[in-house]
Parts: sequence; structure tokens; C-alpha cells
Amino acid sequence: MFSVGTFRSRFVEFSRVNGLFGKRDTVIVGVSGGVDSMVLLDLLAGEGSLRLVVAHMNYGLRGAESDGDEELTAAQAGKYGAELRVERVDAASESARAGRGIQEVARDLRYGFFQRVKEEAGGDLIATGHQADDNAETILLHLCRGTGIRGMGGIPARREEIIRPLLFARREEIEAYAREAGVPFRTDSSNGKDVYTRNALRLRILPLLRDLVTPAVVENINRAGDRFREVAQFLAEQSTRAVGECLTEIRPEEFRLSLHPFAALPLLLREQVLLSAMARCTGVETESVRVQSILALSEGETGSRVMIGSGWEVARNRDELVFRKEKPETSLCVSVEPGEEYRIGPIRFASRFVDAPDPAARENRAIEYVDADKIVPQALTLRTWREGDAFVPLGMSGTKKLSDFFVDEKVPLHEKGEIPVLASGNGEIIWVCGRRIDDRFKITPATRRVLCLEFSFNRTEAAWQK
Repeated sequence: MFSVGTFRSRFVEFSRVNGLFGKRDTVIVGVSGGVDSMVLLDLLAGEGSLRLVVAHMNYGLRGAESDGDEELTAAQAGKYGAELRVERVDAASESARAGRGIQEVARDLRYGFFQRVKEEAGGDLIATGHQADDNAETILLHLCRGTGIRGMGGIPARREEIIRPLLFARREEIEAYAREAGVPFRTDSSNGKDVYTRNALRLRILPLLRDLVTPAVVENINRAGDRFREVAQFLAEQSTRAVGECLTEIRPEEFRLSLHPFAALPLLLREQVLLSAMARCTGVETESVRVQSILALSEGETGSRVMIGSGWEVARNRDELVFRKEKPETSLCVSVEPGEEYRIGPIRFASRFVDAPDPAARENRAIEYVDADKIVPQALTLRTWREGDAFVPLGMSGTKKLSDFFVDEKVPLHEKGEIPVLASGNGEIIWVCGRRIDDRFKITPATRRVLCLEFSFNRTEAAWQK
């Protein structure tokens, strides 16, 4: 036998245990006119000391039916003495304009509206009518889409200022409460159609699981979600120390993760370390499939890389993973005159004629000396290095591909794009800037004119643009 009093007691206890609201809080209640949100409004109104602001969004998707939802919501808000905020939108047009699914667009519009109402009304919390069946559907969706452990936790009772006080209750219980307590509600006709993924889960998959496996399938999925949330919390706490040990360098658009301590961690903790490191350094909520790609990359070859979304990529570079914000495609190709100085974005390049090399600059790779008369024709180009470039490194007799030279020099993958080359008019590479001159242009006893070359790269400045 269903008891309204018992249901209300469970609501109060669930809210207390999860710390959902205080006695004097201002709560923005998202109310659609459906049974879940109407019962939520009734229960919150029964708390007495809360200031309630009802927020209703009319999506304009069902014509008179949508208007009826708005009218019922307004009437109930007035009955409880709650403030009412209504926003009308054309969700179908917004969906078409954005090129995204209407359910996804509607959700973004709804939560954006709730946030605005909270700010305007000086609210403390936003309450939504999610319940246990919604949570089971969410967990199943996340499982099928390949979520990580945190996603398997489902819908939290509270996340920051958003609370879900009905997660303790099944849909059938909420409907029973509405009938017994005389709470009016309206049924969205689209809920009976399985054209949306969530509707198909609710109408076809969960009933099938109840028949084939157990009538308690929703309760069991929710209990599993509780355990997954506990595991996710435990791993998050354990990963705090591990992240500190693995991260070796953090800059606004780049950070590195050392593979030696990382590889020694258990697999689950490695996954959590990646999630935590990326959330901390990029602000990106990374999907589980991306994490698996990065884990595979950590065991791959130097030079391999994957994209992880939101403009970030990660590359394997010997004993570390380098996470970098993608930059616009860049290139450099500038004619330079001997005896002049150039500043191009982060690059400074200068050359001048001198009588002889300065012995004090011998160990300074930012300064080199070449035989000016060997540059034929006497024209210089400072440009981005290209795949296939080759030169004769100082001290060698044969040519070497520049890409192989970088490997031998242990140049980090992410720094290769910062190294231009100085080429002669006929395309011969004179200097891999800041690294090595070509042996064919070195100073010899027969040299009559010496050209001093200087190069520097300032990583704090913007890269040159294509």
C-alpha cells in the first residue's frame, strides 16, 4: 500500500543525507508540467522555509500542448506562492541553426535559462526532477557509449549547485504520489514515441530486461551506479598524489607527463591520472575512448600522436607524453639580407660581416660563423624546415635528412616546428638554426669574408602566421 507520508519522509531523509538544501535556501525549480517536476515542486513547497522560484521553458515544439504545460505550471506556482519565470524559445529553429539534435539543444537552452534565473533571483540551488528510472537509463546509455568509471556513476544527487532530490524514487512511485496527494500534471505526448534514444531505452530495453532478467533491474542498476561513484571518488583521491609525480612541466598551452612513474601505476589509476591531468591542465572533460587512445600511445613509438578534442593533441616523445594545444598551421619563408636584423613573431635573426670568429662564442649554438663567399648566389632565405630536407652536418662528409638529424639530436617532437633553416639562393641549407651549420659553408684557412649568424626563438611570443 502506497503511503504519501512515507514517501515524503523518504524525500526528507534523502535530501538530508545528501546535503541537498538548507532551511533558508532559494531554490530555482525546473518545472515542465510533467509528473516528476510537479511532484518535486509539491515536495519542496512542503518544506515551508525554502524560497522557491519556478522556472519553465516553453520550447514551442507541441503547439497548444506546450502552452497547456506553461499554463498548468503557472497555476501551480501561484498555488504555492512561488515566483514564476517563463522563457519561450523556438527549439526546432535553434536545432536546425546549430546542426545538432533537438534534445541536446533543448537541454543546453534549459540549463542556460536555469542559470540566468538563478543569477537574477539570487538563487542558491537549481533543482531538477530526475528520478531513479532516469538514472538507470543514463547509466545504460553511458555503458553502451563506452564511458569511463565516473560516467558509470550516473546522475549525482548533487553536483555543485544542481540538486536532484527525487533520485531515490521510481517513476511509478512518483505517479502514485501525484494521484494520492492530488498533484496535477500533464503528459508529454512525445514521451510515448521511441524516436529518441532515451525513450527507446525506457519503452523497449528496460521492460525487456525486467522480463528477461529481474523485475528489480532499475534498482540494481542504480545500486551499481552508487558503487561506481564510490570507486570514482576513491580513484580521484588516489590520483591527486600520482598526478603530481607524473606531471613534469605545465605551461598554458602545453604540459608533459613522465612515463616512468606513470607506467608503474595500476591501469585504473593510470586512467584516472590522465583524466585528472587533462581536466587540471586543459579544462577538457575527456571521453573514455580518448583515454584509451592515450594509454595505447604511452606504449607506442616516439612520434606517434592522437587528438583528444577541444583543440588538444598528445604526442609520444621518448620517455614522456607531450600534451599541446594545437596551433594554426604555420610556415615561414622570408628573404634576408646579410648585415640586417629581423624579428618575425618569436624569431630573432641577424647576420653581420666580421673579421674573424669570436672564440668566446664557440659553445653558443645561437651564434655561428660561415664563409660568405661560399653562398652562391649571395641570397639568403629563412624558412620553415620541410620533410625531405637534407644537409651535410658539420664534421660529416655525407648528407643526412633533417628529420634523422633531429632524432639523433634528441630534439623534442613539439620543438621541431620551432626550428627554421637558413638556405642559400640555390636551396642548399646553410644552417639548421640554433643546431648545426652545413659542413660545406664552414670557415677554412682560405676564407676571406666571415658572416656571423645569430638566431633566437622566444616561446612566450605568438608563432608566426601562415
